[in-house]
Amino acid sequence: MTQAQQIRYDFDSILERHGSTSIKWHEIEEEMGPDSRDVVPLSVADMEFKPAPEIVEALVTSAANDVFGYDYATDDYFAALTGWMSRRHGFDMDPSWVSLSDGVMPAINTALRAVTHPGDKVIIQRPVYYPFTYAAERNGLTILDNELFLDEAAGRYAIDFDDLESKASDPRTTAMILCNPHNPVGRVWTADELRRIGDICLKHGVIVLCDEIHADFAYPGHQVTMFSALGEEYAANVFEFTAPTKTFNLAGLLCSNVIIPNCDLKRRFDIAAENIGGLTVSHFGLVACQAAYNHAAEWLDELMIVLERNLGLVREFAEHTDGIRLIEPEGTYLAWIDCRGLGFASPEALRTFLREKGRVWFDEGSLFGHSGDYFERVNLACPTAMLERVLTRLGQALASRR
Repeated sequence: MTQAQQIRYDFDSILERHGSTSIKWHEIEEEMGPDSRDVVPLSVADMEFKPAPEIVEALVTSAANDVFGYDYATDDYFAALTGWMSRRHGFDMDPSWVSLSDGVMPAINTALRAVTHPGDKVIIQRPVYYPFTYAAERNGLTILDNELFLDEAAGRYAIDFDDLESKASDPRTTAMILCNPHNPVGRVWTADELRRIGDICLKHGVIVLCDEIHADFAYPGHQVTMFSALGEEYAANVFEFTAPTKTFNLAGLLCSNVIIPNCDLKRRFDIAAENIGGLTVSHFGLVACQAAYNHAAEWLDELMIVLERNLGLVREFAEHTDGIRLIEPEGTYLAWIDCRGLGFASPEALRTFLREKGRVWFDEGSLFGHSGDYFERVNLACPTAMLERVLTRLGQALASRR
């Protein structure tokens, strides 16, 4: 059976998103003007696909029948969440561990306020999702960068554990923000790597804030390990940030679940949330999450086929284009592209070339820290025909430089 025969959902239609409320389409026109309608954004990590029809059906039914007052998460909601974690990740969790939030980043900020004080130090691992930097700085924390290093021969990022130990041992270091799978470099940290991180943090009294929003995306040969599944001692020292929003393209519905097995940490998180008026999930977020976890697994399975196909196109393009290398992702729907070999004088020059000559808008690597300079993050969650058009244009633009 071919991949095309296996797919019954629509991942081929190219949606018209000009003039919509989409941030990533709007920012192109805002910066480049009205003559930029041909520029394609493969940047912000939401998808160019409509959500699963099973989710849409649940939302339509809710819109027609529900009253939109103050909500609470029902037993059925928690059954959907715990069932998903068990089926997809082999992670058996207790619903009492869960606190709700409208998003992962509001929850991370709340957790930082719960367990740190201004002047404390927090570890992050650049190049990394840039809102981690904002969260640390805006909460008055000093960033310690346990920079990931790229094994040039293997084309794979790794953790400098000696440096991590040194930074964790600083008595002012109280937290570490961990990304698994890692955005943008695509690593799915192994259970052994996670356990080693956990051991260092336990030894030095550093609490782990683990962003697992991409946990449902792993390519063949890789398995995402939920941090709490490592064992009780690790579960007692972590906030895990999960959401259906990345998996099912529901970011605008504002829904996130924070898993906090340690009842004292959960109490501190809930108090910090109450101090800013409370964190909650929108009515439609609750409806969509429950429908997604109960009924949309097949949609995700088919999406993974599309993502693997698109990744194959980027891999082939990189293999046949001098100066470009794909850092093979193990998870996420993002590709991390090494453009150092193209010889641009600055990251800004590379960005300008891609937008003005290539007519494509990626997330430039410098957003993720200086170690991301001359890299580009490419969103693979788009119709294959859209990606093919982008790669053709880019190839032609690069050929014109020679």
